[in-house]
Amino acid sequence: MNSFEVFANSNRNLSEEEIKKEEKTAIITGSNRGMGLGWVKHFLDEGYTVIATARKPEKAEELNALKKKYKKRLFIEKLDVTSEEDHKALGEMLKKNNIKIDIAISNAGVTVEEDFGKWTSNSFLANYKVNTMGAAFFAQTISPYLKEGARLVQLSSGHGAIGTHRKAGTIDAYGVSKAGVNMLTKKLSLRWKDRNIIVVSITPGGVKTDMNPWGKLSVAEAIPIMYNTVSNLTMENSGTFITNKGKVMPW
Repeated sequence: MNSFEVFANSNRNLSEEEIKKEEKTAIITGSNRGMGLGWVKHFLDEGYTVIATARKPEKAEELNALKKKYKKRLFIEKLDVTSEEDHKALGEMLKKNNIKIDIAISNAGVTVEEDFGKWTSNSFLANYKVNTMGAAFFAQTISPYLKEGARLVQLSSGHGAIGTHRKAGTIDAYGVSKAGVNMLTKKLSLRWKDRNIIVVSITPGGVKTDMNPWGKLSVAEAIPIMYNTVSNLTMENSGTFITNKGKVMPW
């Protein structure tokens, strides 16, 4: 029996014999579509056990279709990254099932637009709560369950790179929130240094999704590029903001 089968239809605790220590485990936020769903598919192809989180899992049709194929390796959990109650429930599930995470993808994000001169609290709060605060809560929730030497990958954006920013626009608040993610990456890298946990922010490189219909890379093209980069990270990379191919971005 797979070590995660317990939270499919049972409340009992797993025996040590049932826990497969050799398995690698990935957890991804915002898994219902776009890059989050792409990460789920890629990790499943790589043989990982995957915990896919979504704000409304009951409406995640593609994710639930994958569950039918990967019954013993894909598990879907409710997580609105802005909800402290959801984070508490996720943490309790991870603890109860003695789950140890090899890699975490902090992918959940929003882009709420408002142009300068028409700024309100709407765009700034919405972007910050999901993109920055949500990422911070996720890191805090999974921290006790990250293996020594684990990796946390935070999806950032070139719009959050101060050193290369050359144009203002309607997604200024989004850019500010992603700059906050980059600072969060640095803070976490210092907190987890003694555990040899690698934390990076990564810009996916213009991926075509519902949030970015002008992207040049498809999700299927972008994920393997990032996965290859992430797989080759060392502790020297921890705390940095990088491109999808591993080049350090100027902050």
